[in-house]
Amino acid sequence: MNRKSLRQASGPLSLLLVVLLCWFASGIIADRMVQQELDAALRTQRQMSASIVDNMAEVIASDLSMARAIPATMAEMDVVQRALAQSQNYVSNGATPLPMLRAILLDAPQLSAVSSFLHEAQGFSGLDSIWLVNANGLCVASSNAQSRNFVGVDMRSRNYLSNALLGAVGEAYGVGRASGEPGIFIAAPVYDSGVLVGAVVAKLGIGRLRHWVAHAGTFVADENGVIIMAHNSALEGHALAKGRVREMSADERSNTYRRLDFPNVQIKADMQRLREQEPWVPAEIAAQLFGVADRPEPVLYEERSGLNSGLSAHLVDPLAAWPELLRNHKRDRLLVFLTLAGTAALAWVITVSYVRERRHHRATRDLAEQLQSANTLLSAEARHDSLTGALSRRYFLDLLRDEIGRARASGEPLCMAIADLDHFKQINDCFGHAAGDRALEHFVDTCRAELRASDAIGRLGGEEFGILLPATALEAGREVVERLRTRLKARPSTKLPASAGLSVSIGITELSAEDLPERLMSRADLALYAAKSGGRDRTEALPPDDTAPPARTAATTW
Repeated sequence: MNRKSLRQASGPLSLLLVVLLCWFASGIIADRMVQQELDAALRTQRQMSASIVDNMAEVIASDLSMARAIPATMAEMDVVQRALAQSQNYVSNGATPLPMLRAILLDAPQLSAVSSFLHEAQGFSGLDSIWLVNANGLCVASSNAQSRNFVGVDMRSRNYLSNALLGAVGEAYGVGRASGEPGIFIAAPVYDSGVLVGAVVAKLGIGRLRHWVAHAGTFVADENGVIIMAHNSALEGHALAKGRVREMSADERSNTYRRLDFPNVQIKADMQRLREQEPWVPAEIAAQLFGVADRPEPVLYEERSGLNSGLSAHLVDPLAAWPELLRNHKRDRLLVFLTLAGTAALAWVITVSYVRERRHHRATRDLAEQLQSANTLLSAEARHDSLTGALSRRYFLDLLRDEIGRARASGEPLCMAIADLDHFKQINDCFGHAAGDRALEHFVDTCRAELRASDAIGRLGGEEFGILLPATALEAGREVVERLRTRLKARPSTKLPASAGLSVSIGITELSAEDLPERLMSRADLALYAAKSGGRDRTEALPPDDTAPPARTAATTW
């Protein structure tokens, strides 16, 4: 080959080499550019995901804490202790047929009265069912004795009951054997004169707790790794890959979940597959992303366990910027290649890059503003009840703990009251839920007019409110809430029908040196119960050292 031929051949070869070098260099530069975008998008979305799952975990812990307080409070009531102490001779041993044993228990006057009491307490507490189980594991009284009769049933095989019959609080998720409805079962041991005589068992239906998974991608798993609640209901009944349900026997799975098969939910680190498909993703970022079988894009996965229960909160949040990042990577490489390949396209490439960067910064700023707005909204919703403007239950409980610490540090007294609007269900039934809402607003407005600026009122749930009176002794506190009660009745709301007859029952107590928040609330609740039992529209006070519920008759209704 002569020189002319070599020169003719070297021209295309050089051009091809330049093109290849430009393409290789454009790939490196495009990788760095999209990595920066990925890092910024990941940081912003991770903050939002963590905020969502943290708020979800706090709500779960708060709701379960309130639910546990109800059977624990009932376990200290004399009527419950006496009923279980008198039923120790009843046992399910096969000698007496179930229908005959059930008839004997239902005909026992003291147990029939307790079943009526449990039925009324169920409606007041918001629980689905409440049972009394004696030390032999036999259900002797039930809140739903007239519909789904559990009286006479041997409940020893229930896993949530075993701890309670050993003297510890038991709590577990399960599916009702008679109803087929899932729920969280809480069992509190009952002692009479220091002797374990049985347990109070309460069921909190899953349907009441759907607000836990209000955000897309959230789900709740129990201690065995079974998804018991999910924003996407199709996931319910699935199990996490490492869930302990795989180690349970068939009988244990059937007793707890009423099913044997639990499809897998695969949420696993996606580093290797992601790096194979998109080599430009840095290893340290790929290690933070997860893969789900039915999603092509990587996801962020947040989990919060240890919520003072066996439950755990989860969030699977698809990386929203992923499709755009893939498109940007391909486009960036082409743009950089064109920039390096010819100066004629330099100005155009710079302009496109500038526009793209401006859009990226605007999108980042918009995401930051959305995050700030979301945090502000979450903070406001966590602090105040949206209907009445009173403090939310969670914030009120936090304030209660703070006030207890402040009172002990300063040596000042502290009173807590629990108020419940009388016959509130009748107002809703007779005049509509809008009238019920006006009644709640009117009560809170009355409290604000009567209480000091340093006092606090929070909505604990439904028509029940908590009131904190710092630097106030019990006698003075009783006078305050008595004035509040009389003012509510003396000054009816113009927004309510004249026949509504709004009144309130209030129970109040004072902080003692040994009180924890739960015990202070429990004593205030006992005082409220005494006010309700005494005929409603009244105030009752329990002194700090009074741990026994006030005297009441079995015929009293709420």
